[in-house]
Amino acid sequence: MNCKIYITDEGFGPIVRQSAIIEEFKNINDDINVTLQTQRQLSAAKRIIKDIAFEEKFNNITWSKTDEGSPDLTAIHRDFSDYGNISEAFIKTELENFDYDFLITDFVYEAFEVARRKKIPAFGVSHFTWDWFFSKLYPTPVSDDVLNRFLAYAGQAEVLYFPPFTPKEILNHYKKKAVEVPLIVRKHVSQLKSANDNKFRVLIMDSGAGVLGKQIQKALAKVSDLKDFQFYISSAFDFDAENIRAINKNSLFMDYIPHMDLVIGRAGFNTISECIAYRTPMLLINEAMNPEMNENIINIKHEGLGSFISINQFTDKLDKFLPKFITHEYRIIYENMKTHEIRTDGAKVVAEDIMNRVG
Repeated sequence: MNCKIYITDEGFGPIVRQSAIIEEFKNINDDINVTLQTQRQLSAAKRIIKDIAFEEKFNNITWSKTDEGSPDLTAIHRDFSDYGNISEAFIKTELENFDYDFLITDFVYEAFEVARRKKIPAFGVSHFTWDWFFSKLYPTPVSDDVLNRFLAYAGQAEVLYFPPFTPKEILNHYKKKAVEVPLIVRKHVSQLKSANDNKFRVLIMDSGAGVLGKQIQKALAKVSDLKDFQFYISSAFDFDAENIRAINKNSLFMDYIPHMDLVIGRAGFNTISECIAYRTPMLLINEAMNPEMNENIINIKHEGLGSFISINQFTDKLDKFLPKFITHEYRIIYENMKTHEIRTDGAKVVAEDIMNRVG
């Protein structure tokens, strides 16, 4: 049985989710042949996912960012100005030499239309949809034609799987297709051990697209005197201090989460999922004009599993913020993390449901 997976080029989240689902597929039926298609994150996908085939190709979904990490509305409008023609050309090319029994997408709309024309099932896996994301920006940077095309394509799905904290608007809109599942995280992580130095261990994470690089560099200069803390950062940052240790930039930072006392990073859904799975408190960096991040922060604050820090506080005042945070709010978050009952077996649930549907 042959499966093709289409993922966007935005961050590591889709790669990690699909790696977890692929692992569960192999547990159910080792004869499944999987091909994953992406472009920008191809090298990362090859490091994380083993024993599958890959195709390097841009899958039509991305969004441009300003230097501050916020959506660049002008650039997004430009990128999608000819989307209809680009989309049709993409579908036409995909239909050539096509030999798959079902598709999964996280979250590339054209995959649903390819599946419809080939009369095979297509399954969506995502925490949010791009029609929702772009419609939440003001002014909306893409045309009604683009949004309508998104909606029409997604309407061809067999099932759309959504984990916890998916915006209610999305669940309501796609209620005829939506199936809610537990968090999707990997079952196994590398047993990477941080030094046993009795310091408070903090992992500072950027996105896969390097959105917060400049801000992290500035923040590091502020925390180098916090001797009771041990910070872990990517080796991509050229910073030398006794309380700052570099992790190889090609490593999967998610593998370090179980060994940390706190994770600081963007409010991306994959980071949140891994922190919940390994019960590690999180401090989420708020980004202006990013509907996904805003929604995630609201949900995590409501559950008492994390807190947030503004981008300005993170950049300029992290040395003052952290000691106070650890003394007070952190303790509440820590206890909530240890006692939550959020399921994290979403990959198994998705894989089993798909296999039951495709036979």
